[in-house]
Amino acid sequence: MAKRNGGGSGKYKAGLVLAWCVVLLLCLLYRDRFTVDGILSSAPQNAVPAAVFMLLLFALKSISVFVFSGILFAANGILFPLPAAILLNILGAGIMVSLPYWLGRRAGGGMIDRITEKYPKVSALRRLQTDHEFLLCLIARMVNVLPSDILSLYLGAVGIDYRKYLAGSILGMLLSLITFPILGMNLTDPRSPAFLISIGIQAAATAASIGGYWLYRRKKRADGP
Repeated sequence: MAKRNGGGSGKYKAGLVLAWCVVLLLCLLYRDRFTVDGILSSAPQNAVPAAVFMLLLFALKSISVFVFSGILFAANGILFPLPAAILLNILGAGIMVSLPYWLGRRAGGGMIDRITEKYPKVSALRRLQTDHEFLLCLIARMVNVLPSDILSLYLGAVGIDYRKYLAGSILGMLLSLITFPILGMNLTDPRSPAFLISIGIQAAATAASIGGYWLYRRKKRADGP
């Protein structure tokens, strides 16, 4: 009986990985359509269907490394008023980070080995990994050590608590969820104060997160194992 369950579990995991690879291939073939203009031309005119359409795109992006999430964040800023755009970005980001997390959670150790082999930078996460799971997810999202979807797969595979993972991920991405729709709203006027300030804030936050991560790593090395 145990052997049959193990075989079924292996087939299930293989099926998940195969489905993920198929979606990746489709996204690669049609990646030229994942632009702000392409999304705007495909989005429904009415607000509710457009919101559902955008959330579906976030779900699709969640398992594709070929789509830049900032495009979706910015498109929401064009399609909706700023408060609605930010809310949709938060909901969409929750979907985007959750689906690959659960795929990684189901796949388990085999997924960790594949990610480590393909992305050597994952060793930085392993050195950073502590009992503070929320902090790990927060820093990993802010620093962008790995592509978003690969990071989600890895953190799911290593068994990070989902509530801490989701809270840390959303908080780590929050600035982008706010600044990108502002950029989208002012895309036709890149010299506007709102556009330039948003760019400046985003750049400063990225520099600060990388600097903070470097200081944290330096302190850990100084403190020793």
